[in-house]
Amino acid sequence: MASNRPENVTEKVHHIPMRDGYMSRVIILEPSTPNLTAKPDSGLPVLLMFHGGGHCVGDPEREVPLLRLLVARYNMICLAPCYRLAPENPFPASINDAWDTLQWVASESNSKSSSSPLHHADTNLGFVVGGSSAGANLAASLAHLARDNMLKPPLSGQFLSVVTVMHHQHVPAKYQNAYLSWEQNKSAPILDRHLYSIFSNAFKPDPMSELWASFNHPNGHVGLPKAYFQVCGLDIFRDDGLIYERVLREETGVETRMDVYKGMPHSWWSVFPEMEASKQRVEDSVRAVGWLLGREEGGGARAD
Repeated sequence: MASNRPENVTEKVHHIPMRDGYMSRVIILEPSTPNLTAKPDSGLPVLLMFHGGGHCVGDPEREVPLLRLLVARYNMICLAPCYRLAPENPFPASINDAWDTLQWVASESNSKSSSSPLHHADTNLGFVVGGSSAGANLAASLAHLARDNMLKPPLSGQFLSVVTVMHHQHVPAKYQNAYLSWEQNKSAPILDRHLYSIFSNAFKPDPMSELWASFNHPNGHVGLPKAYFQVCGLDIFRDDGLIYERVLREETGVETRMDVYKGMPHSWWSVFPEMEASKQRVEDSVRAVGWLLGREEGGGARAD
């Protein structure tokens, strides 16, 4: 993987202490020569991208190719964190690790100490949390935790790719008529209901907990940062994304953008990266992060 790294991107591995003393690995990517010319004490915006894998498999390396593009394009710092996986570490281990990681990043980004691995960071210029699949589930929960715990500085954006935010048996009555994908796509390729049940039985999430099912958060969604969604048409969780995006936009005033990939299954790009649709997904992701950072380079993501 190092042989594919652009010359203008530096990568390093750091270990972050979790609440129980466990040291969690994170890959930190930043420009080799950061452009800090805006003002003497300025820094770089920050993005955390959590990997997918049903909270049971996966690693942060799968997010590195996209993060390299983002670092080079937007002169920013990107982090690809680990989190402990089920079945050895069932719910809520992954969200606890993710929250501890986010708090560490917020603290280190504002320390301005030359000994900090994030001494070039300035989350006041942009502080985005994101992920795909299970990583997006974590990111959606983190946005609520950051709001409710008044994280300083606050998050400025969410990148939610094929997100899961509710349990199919606990969809609020108001939205049940729109929640069709669980049945329509039950036999979809890549992730069908049988494979999902294997992940779920290992992870053991609490379907009533806002730490996993953030759609039903008791404090609602007002005050969350703007959000970008990627939704796959042939995904059992398609309607998680479609409904959540609409609720944020129409009911809470959160600014949103969304790309919908008709006929594509859950996280297909991780299995078929050479498809033209997969390359388009990468381009969409880069533009979307620009929008989340307040930069409209490349026209931004489509607003559906």
